[in-house]
Amino acid sequence: MVSAPQVAWFRAPADDTGTLNACYNALDIHVIRGRAEDVALADPGGDWTFARLLTEVAACAGVLRAFGIGIGDPVAIGPVPRVTGVVVALAAARVGAVSVYDDPPTADAAVVVGSTDDGVVLTADAEELPWDIAQRAGRTDPAGCSDVPGDAVLSRHGDLALTVLTALGAADDQGPPVPPGAALVEVGGLAMWSFDAPAAPDRLTR
Repeated sequence: MVSAPQVAWFRAPADDTGTLNACYNALDIHVIRGRAEDVALADPGGDWTFARLLTEVAACAGVLRAFGIGIGDPVAIGPVPRVTGVVVALAAARVGAVSVYDDPPTADAAVVVGSTDDGVVLTADAEELPWDIAQRAGRTDPAGCSDVPGDAVLSRHGDLALTVLTALGAADDQGPPVPPGAALVEVGGLAMWSFDAPAAPDRLTR
């Protein structure tokens, strides 16, 4: 395991893997360093600043936490608009969960986020919550960042796994694997999978 200078550790590796948080590295650290109004994610519907994205991600993470989602738990993400997928993936990372992109959704996922004819819905405890309502509830109790082991998995698709350190460009490997049908979206130096990104450009970075 290699600890690159750009990674903000909560507890640096010593005799163990250390702890960190992918969402903290992608969003919080940039806001702390004065980049709140810089563009974090370019989207055809409008650019998202680090501050705006952090607000939405923390709200979504609050919803996940309210449903008992924590470190290592799977959160299933279906095909959704790019920004929604980024928000959910970062929110899952914020509470230490693993974003899972399997179709059909993995059976052990307590929360599933997907699209319906009526828009994006979050399904938990066999109930569907419209995305806007879930986010409104999450804003009343946003979640902070969990201490996540340094060797944690950020995302899974079938047998393919993307680790936190690989997503941050801090692992001694060939870079982030990309599942068939996916593209890489980069926010604050963190590479994430998107299954609804346009074909070109397939990598958005600011």
